[in-house]
Amino acid sequence: MKILVDGKQMKQCDKNTMEHFKIPSLVLMERAALETTEEIISCFPGKEQVSVLVVCGYGNNGGDGLAIVRMLWQKGYDVAAVMPEEGRPSQETAAQLEILDAFGIAVGHELPKRDFDVIVDALFGIGLSRNPEGIYREYITEMNGLKGLKIAVDIPSGVHADTGAVMGTAFRADKTITFAFAKPGLLLYPGAACAGTVLVKDIGIGKQSFLEEKPSLYCMEKKDLSRLPRRRPDSNKGTYGKVLTVAGHKNMAGAAFLSAKAAYVTGAGLVRVFTEESNRIILQQLLPEAILTTFEGTKFLPELLPEALHWPSVIVAGPGLGTGKTARKLVRLVLKYAEAPVILDADGLNVTAEHPEWLKTAKVPIIVTPHPGEMARLTGKSISDIQKQILQVARDFAREYNVICVLKDAGTVTALPDGTAWINTSGNNGMATAGSGDVLTGILAGLIAQGMSPQKAAALGVYLHGAAADRQVSETGARAMMAQDIIEGTAAVLREYDSEQQAEKVPEYRQNERR
Repeated sequence: MKILVDGKQMKQCDKNTMEHFKIPSLVLMERAALETTEEIISCFPGKEQVSVLVVCGYGNNGGDGLAIVRMLWQKGYDVAAVMPEEGRPSQETAAQLEILDAFGIAVGHELPKRDFDVIVDALFGIGLSRNPEGIYREYITEMNGLKGLKIAVDIPSGVHADTGAVMGTAFRADKTITFAFAKPGLLLYPGAACAGTVLVKDIGIGKQSFLEEKPSLYCMEKKDLSRLPRRRPDSNKGTYGKVLTVAGHKNMAGAAFLSAKAAYVTGAGLVRVFTEESNRIILQQLLPEAILTTFEGTKFLPELLPEALHWPSVIVAGPGLGTGKTARKLVRLVLKYAEAPVILDADGLNVTAEHPEWLKTAKVPIIVTPHPGEMARLTGKSISDIQKQILQVARDFAREYNVICVLKDAGTVTALPDGTAWINTSGNNGMATAGSGDVLTGILAGLIAQGMSPQKAAALGVYLHGAAADRQVSETGARAMMAQDIIEGTAAVLREYDSEQQAEKVPEYRQNERR
């Protein structure tokens, strides 16, 4: 699990490293420049003549850029350095200017009218909070119009480090070399589209630099699959938990099927679907492994559903449920009588949007999984405002309603009530397809059924969901991907993970043979 930091936290880590650990700022700057220089050199193996344009500002990001100019110049590269004619340099950037002057390396004020192999953006760092204007805007526009490999130092100029917002205009990088930790703005859109491939480089600032403060923002990675529930050799279906899926309005059996099958594929021992009688035959044909409890109308719901709610380890409520009288009664009963964690999705959220107080009175952990449209109904905010502040919106909602909020988007955010959050980096645009969210609910339910806490299952389930789509995209393509492909991808990712784990184990009798 990787640590992410916002602009304020990064500045504090910088300060702690300099003041507590006594590492001078100029040393950190030199290390940042060296890491970037080495990355540039690695992009052109065996090429003797490489031309590089480095455009610098007057802050420490610009100082990084000036140090890069010197290091590349010393390697024999054809380097052009550019920065605005007027500005007040930071102490470290002033020192780098003096060093360049001592070497006789000139710094121009206009971009040369020629092509370069590499264009390096060192105008603004993570502290930028307003639109670039004047000469800075002109520089960014000109750089974007040039051919060549585009590299941003720490963050593309014009991208907000905390939100990923593009502040008027932004440098469009092929690679971003960021330092110590990735920043949210590099992973959240539209900033992620400007960042290109993000490489995190060590410059001497690590976990120790937080001192007593603890990180609160993370992203999952492949090795976090080790957190998956263990499978025991002496187990049965009851060992791996029971999922109750309350889903499927008339003619919406597909949502119930996708969620229930995803739960089974993720490893749940038993799945029971509570659905309308009209869905019985199709569900029995599509998923004979599922247990069915069906109803007609609302007359017997107060007796049927509370009885069913005593049974599961985890409950899914909402996929394909509709928003009519029956759906409202089902969701209300689930939230009132649930004895196990509840995953509230789709129409379950749409119904709850009319009665948000239901969330506050629930006696069990609740995971909500809205997309921006559903979140707009839950909060009264516009979709645009939600997407601009997706991390903060998820955190605020989780805190206000004491729920785990999985706010789905290109960079899905999972937030806990205490402010801990994850930004997801797995997945692709093939997931923008009907039923994808239903599959996610099943994956989350499958993990919780097997014994994971909802807090731990939420972020890992989101990562697994995306990894499954990444696994399948080479076979289906993004355009043709369907929800069932994501289920197949989930099975493939889990199968490959289990095979890797098995390969690492050496049976006892084989150990004895080797002796």
